Amino acid sequence: MMVQEIWNSGISFLNLAAIYYVIQILKCVQISFVIFAFVFLLRKTLLKNKVFLKGTLWSLFLPVLFVGKIKFFYENTIGAILFSWWTEICKIHVWINWIYLCGVFVYAARLIYKKRKLKKLVAGMEKREAWGTCIYVTKMPVTPFTIGIFRPRIIMPEVILKEYSQKDLQTILLHEKTHIQLGHLLFYFLWDILRVILWLNPFLTIGTRYFREDMEEICDFVTIQRSQRKAYTYGQLLLKSMRILQAESENFNMYATFAGDKEYQNIRERVTRIARYKPYRRLAAVSTLIAAALCIAATGIWINNISYDRNIANDAISTHGFDGKNVTFYNTNDELQQMISYDDNFVYVDREAFENYLQENNAKGDIIIVFGGFYKLPGVGGIGCHCYYEFGSKEQVVKIPYENPINDWRVKLLKML
Repeated sequence: MMVQEIWNSGISFLNLAAIYYVIQILKCVQISFVIFAFVFLLRKTLLKNKVFLKGTLWSLFLPVLFVGKIKFFYENTIGAILFSWWTEICKIHVWINWIYLCGVFVYAARLIYKKRKLKKLVAGMEKREAWGTCIYVTKMPVTPFTIGIFRPRIIMPEVILKEYSQKDLQTILLHEKTHIQLGHLLFYFLWDILRVILWLNPFLTIGTRYFREDMEEICDFVTIQRSQRKAYTYGQLLLKSMRILQAESENFNMYATFAGDKEYQNIRERVTRIARYKPYRRLAAVSTLIAAALCIAATGIWINNISYDRNIANDAISTHGFDGKNVTFYNTNDELQQMISYDDNFVYVDREAFENYLQENNAKGDIIIVFGGFYKLPGVGGIGCHCYYEFGSKEQVVKIPYENPINDWRVKLLKML
């Protein structure tokens, strides 16, 4: 019986954890649709030619992962109507939460498998030294690309090394190193985390192409200015790469050079963006990135201030009757606060006032008083203390002992969620 109780407790805890997190994630999913529409609209209109501002727009998605506990969803009528309808569904149908989490695990496993496969492939490539930088050389006719966050690896096709001049190779290498220095590999990793957790929003997967396009455009502009080459020459280098790789493999389907990703299907668009290049002031670009970082940090602080804490103390007192099968009455109001108080060991009940209150409410069966404890979100998760009220006392204030579950390991684990 003890084993069965532990098993049931474990299952209940896992179900509660699933409900608690999925309810938050689904609110993040709903918000992500709005943010995506906002980002996509601005990058296509007002910020179309503002390379660095357009790129920083994508940072708006970072705070989205933390909006699930905003009080607006529960305490505002409009917020409750628009966003909290999932809460009741998830509480009633626990299987929905597990289906969503399974989707997260499957999506994550798929991405991890692809990345591990690529990493294993790169590990078997020949290593060479080029202008003080270690590169991995492949015989496959693929575009140069970089992988890895903590230990970045630059991959170059052998045909490019044979056909290009030293100056052109240095420009290609500079482009890949610029991706690393600007933190794009980390950004791609964070984007993967976002679309895995919020997989129910298909626009995040669709938007990967546009996100990488904007990062690539920033990298192109920075590389052109650092290399001190003209945009025309840089564009020619791009087209030359395409011709060489096409000649090397009939299966080459015009991936944009330097990208290392199949999502760049139209080389012409990238050349057009490069043609719009204008020298920029480095201070202005850095200031834009710093301002974006400060705005995101401020947004995170603001979200934290308007969100529920990890645990919310429950000051409400409620009482109900139970006849062994059914709840005969239930009530919670400010009036109970005047009749009942408690400390760490005892509950104190004003006998006369409380029994009159029970009589007025036609209370039947065992009378249970619920008080204290905490909850995770309104109506979601948490635990309270309780005691049974016994009639027949002659004291004006009835003193009832109770067990405080706060030291139970399950309660401590619940508070940590």
